[in-house]
Amino acid sequence: MITEGDYTTVHSLLAYMMARARRRRKCLKLYSEDAVYSEDDLLSRLPDDILLLILDRLPMKDALGTSMLSRSWRFLWKSMHKVDFTYRWVEETGNEVIPSVSQFFRRCRLPKIYCFRLSFRYNSCMLHRVNSWISLALKNGVEELDLNFNDLEDRRKKAMWRHPYYHFPEPLYSSSSVVKLGLAFLKLDLPARLHLKNLRELSLDRVVLPDDAIEKIATDCEKLELLSLTNCNMRGNLKITIQPRTVPIKVSILDGFMMVEPKTNLVIDCPTLGGLEFRGGMTRSNFLIKNVPAGVEARFNFDEMLYRRRVVLVTGAGLYGAQYDKNLQSLLNIFQSARHFHFCSWCIQILSVKKMMKQEMVTLGSTSLVLDTGLLKWELPGIACLLTACPNLENLAVIMVRQAMFNIRETFTRKYDFEEGRFWEIMSQETLPCWQKLRVLKFKNEYGDYQTWDEGMFCVRRFFTGYENSMGLLKFVHSKAANLERVIFRTNTKSITYLPSDLAIYL
Repeated sequence: MITEGDYTTVHSLLAYMMARARRRRKCLKLYSEDAVYSEDDLLSRLPDDILLLILDRLPMKDALGTSMLSRSWRFLWKSMHKVDFTYRWVEETGNEVIPSVSQFFRRCRLPKIYCFRLSFRYNSCMLHRVNSWISLALKNGVEELDLNFNDLEDRRKKAMWRHPYYHFPEPLYSSSSVVKLGLAFLKLDLPARLHLKNLRELSLDRVVLPDDAIEKIATDCEKLELLSLTNCNMRGNLKITIQPRTVPIKVSILDGFMMVEPKTNLVIDCPTLGGLEFRGGMTRSNFLIKNVPAGVEARFNFDEMLYRRRVVLVTGAGLYGAQYDKNLQSLLNIFQSARHFHFCSWCIQILSVKKMMKQEMVTLGSTSLVLDTGLLKWELPGIACLLTACPNLENLAVIMVRQAMFNIRETFTRKYDFEEGRFWEIMSQETLPCWQKLRVLKFKNEYGDYQTWDEGMFCVRRFFTGYENSMGLLKFVHSKAANLERVIFRTNTKSITYLPSDLAIYL
């Protein structure tokens, strides 16, 4: 079994070998084939199947560049299982995508294609050429197909926002090999029936969809598990209707705050929804969601709103931008019975304002709660609000991240100010329900300087460096969770687990 670390090591070794081969070519004005291609390396002696696995993990430019290493590598690229001509190819080589793809397909053998990724600016004169590439990939059993019909990332050209109609070849709609399908920048025109019987993941980015498109896709693709929609129907309503089905489906929606027209609606009707994630901005005017099953997973990640400083303003009178508060409260009511909830800092800050103004908060039935927070002063009331709202909590995770704050006016802070250092101490004195079911408390520090430690030398206080309110939160939860079984401290590189009794020296 080859791990990610092994692939990283091999990639570094190949980069060194290719650099050495290029130096030899420059030094030798006249050279024989033997002078350039060398067989005295252990990597080249590996079986071709292993070498192909390595090639498929490399960027396209590096994979093709391995042909100069040795005889065993010279023609190996022709049997690659991955075809990846995206903006990275243009940036690294300076070659255009369309002629590069044509040349590659003329020379390669293509016994099997697992992955085919393509990004280019489409126009109608390319129809037959693109259709032939897609048909060839499907004929060779492609499993992951990703097609982007615009090139906004190509800074050499003027950005174009048009969404062309593109009629896919018929074999795509009846493919039994495609497992992951990604489409970007087009107007989707579906046939009467789809037969993508093994499709499990569908990603649509800035695609214009008819009202019945999602319903048709979900009905005909019975194994579909994940639907990702990024800035789809930017100028109109987005409708997601999914009839009851055997396989629950998870839906991820990203609406960029400056991308999607605000006077539009999001309509969701999915009785077999497995999970719903909101990302980006809370852009649309109304969230019309019904038939949400109990026990669903919900993630609210609206942190893009934090970097639009004029979107939400907090004054002594409350929130300026009340429609966002209204929509968030509506979503909490809809997902009141969600089994798993993941909240971003923006949501936590909205709830902080509501708590300080003593506004009513809905009770949540969640057993698992994840909080992305910088543990800043005006996030603390929102965290307390969520903890109080989840009496059945079994797992609590606090992901410590770097976050911005609302634009909070002095009129609000003067009226609702509190002593930051004693906040959790004061909260522990209030009559609050204890979490009898809470078993696991996890802290993850993604950005702190204390990312690793020697065996037996872990220090909780150093782990919380930069997050001064963390120790107070730890003490608060520790005092309220009578049946807590373990506390986990995790960084990006290491993890350690403590029994609650072992933390006594810190508390």
